[in-house]
Formats: sequence, structure tokens, C-alpha cells
Amino acid sequence: MSDTPVPARFYPAGGDAHGHPARLTWRGHTLTVMTEGAPALQISADALQAEARGFNHGQWALSWAEGDARHLLIVDDSVVAPLRTVMPALFRGGEQRRQRHNRRFRLGLALLVALPLLLLGAALRALDPLTDRIVARVPASVEQHIGEAVLARTRLEGPMVESGPAYDALQTIGRRLTRPGEKLQFHLAERPDINAFAAPGGVVVVHTALMRQARSAEEVAGVLAHEIAHVELRHSLQQIVRSAGLQVIAAALFGDYTALGRWAAQLGELKFSRDAEREADQGALERLAEARIDPRGLLAFFRTLARVDAKRGAPPPLLSTHPASAERSAWLETAIAARPPGTPLPIGIDWTWAGHPTH
Repeated sequence: MSDTPVPARFYPAGGDAHGHPARLTWRGHTLTVMTEGAPALQISADALQAEARGFNHGQWALSWAEGDARHLLIVDDSVVAPLRTVMPALFRGGEQRRQRHNRRFRLGLALLVALPLLLLGAALRALDPLTDRIVARVPASVEQHIGEAVLARTRLEGPMVESGPAYDALQTIGRRLTRPGEKLQFHLAERPDINAFAAPGGVVVVHTALMRQARSAEEVAGVLAHEIAHVELRHSLQQIVRSAGLQVIAAALFGDYTALGRWAAQLGELKFSRDAEREADQGALERLAEARIDPRGLLAFFRTLARVDAKRGAPPPLLSTHPASAERSAWLETAIAARPPGTPLPIGIDWTWAGHPTH
């Protein structure tokens, strides 16, 4: 028996995407799941599956079927030891896959450190396929260091909004878009320019001017989904490596936050290729559909920015780095129309006050 309850997060089949706190115990061949205000669930070991997941494989997903759906438990690796002790067979397959993953990362790191940094950095800027191969071997811990440096640099450059209606609205939208097991951060920066960007490691920064410009929560959700897709597809990391070469990876590995800060300052100005934008748009539409958020908000916001561009004679920073061409708008419109019909659920935010971050 597992005497000490193990904390977890329970995502019932057909339930909300945010889950519920739970405690797990084990007796014999049965796992007991206890949540507040609900009867305890008892699951046979034969029905359970375990898989390592998360940005750095730092979590375990325990799942079991009920009809055509599956229940899901997310348990941090740091607290899973009692369960692993009494259920070694359940965790064995996932642990072997995680060890293979870690061995590949260690091999990639050895290659990164051994190669001449400056020479290969120059080659990376010229050879996209090589960049992609290097980025594929960068561990999640390095991405997290870069994301922390980006956030620290953003805080140094100006005030952050950490309370109030717009901050609460941003967190509500962010939670709605976050998939079970993901670790994403959403930050609001008091800035006059309309912009948003995503850093490696799941750090998303939105400017207050963007919140003011948006006409609905669905428009902001579209922008956030697009930025999250850039993180998920590692576009931001690819652009940083192309810009700075392996020096930025070495800085993250050895904790050189001064150097990281210099490159972090460039992240909001990095331009993505047309293919990267198309991939991020596709990823955004998929995430919005999963969250049951109206995808037309993404198209509406970029059209709004195009009108701002026409009035000012100069594009907002978000358009400079994410061009809203007629071709892109047409593709988005076609892609949205081609998706299976669904019934979006309103986000439920009064945007008349949420769009004014400091009031």
C-alpha cells in the first residue's frame, strides 16, 4: 500500500480542461483517486496506462478508459516515487522511453559543446536544415532558461501589469487554451505598441496596447493560440539560433544570463517565414477548436491591425513580425470555412472593461 497520498490533477472524461486537485493511494492492485466533493474512484492496475510527458518529461500521465473516452491523471515526477515503488510494472515502459529520450538529449548536448561554436554558428545562419537538426536536440531545460531570460529582460524594459481586469482576462483566456499537462505562462507588459510574442519554454508576453486594440476576448485568444503554436513548433528557438548561432545555446547551458538577456531583447523583433506563419496559423486553429473558441477572432484581429496600418502609414510591431498579407487572410478564411462545424463556447469576459488594463 502507498501510505502517503500522492498529489495529482484529475481530468475526468468529458470534463473541463483545467482539471481538479486529487490525492492518490494504492492498495493491492487498485489505485484510489480522491477528489473533493466526489466519491472516490478505484481503478484496477490492469486498466491503467502510464506515459511520461511535459516539456521536459517531468510529469506522468496515468489514464484509463471509460466507454469511448479516457480519464487522465497528471502527476509530477518529483512526487511519483511512492506510486512507482508499489507499481513498478506500470511505470516501466514509460521510464524506458524517457531514458531513451534523455540519452538522445545528452548525445545532442555533447555534440553541441564539442563543435566549434563560432564556426558552426556562422554555418547555422546559412544552413536551415542544420539549424533544424540542432534545435531538435536542444533539451527543454535550455528552452526554459531562455524563456526566463526573456521574461527578466521584459521586466527590466518597462512595467508589468500583474493585477486588474485585463490581467485577469489574459489569464482566463490563457487557461482556456492550455492543454492538460502543459506549462505555459501568460504575462502582460505595459507598452504602447501593439505586440505579443512567445519565448522558448512556454513564456507568452502580451502588450497592453494589444489588449486595448482587441475588440473581443476571442480576438486575443486567436493571437495567443498563434503565439503558443510558435513555441510548440519551436519557431522562436529556431529564429534565435539562426540569429545568434550556438552561442545562445551555450549561454543557456552555462547560465550566462547577461548574454541571454542580449539575445532576449531581440525576440519580439524576430520575423518568421511565410511557412512558419502558416504552420502557426494551422496550429492556432487546431488549439482554438479544442478549446471551443471561435477561430474567426484570429482573422478579425489581423484585419483590424491591417486597418491600423493603413491609417498610420506604418505597421504595428505585431504586423512587422507576423505579416497579415492578403494571401494569408485568404488562407485563414478558407481554412476556417473548411473546418468541421462546431459550437463555440463564449469566453464570457466583459471586454468593455477588460480592454483597459490600468483601470
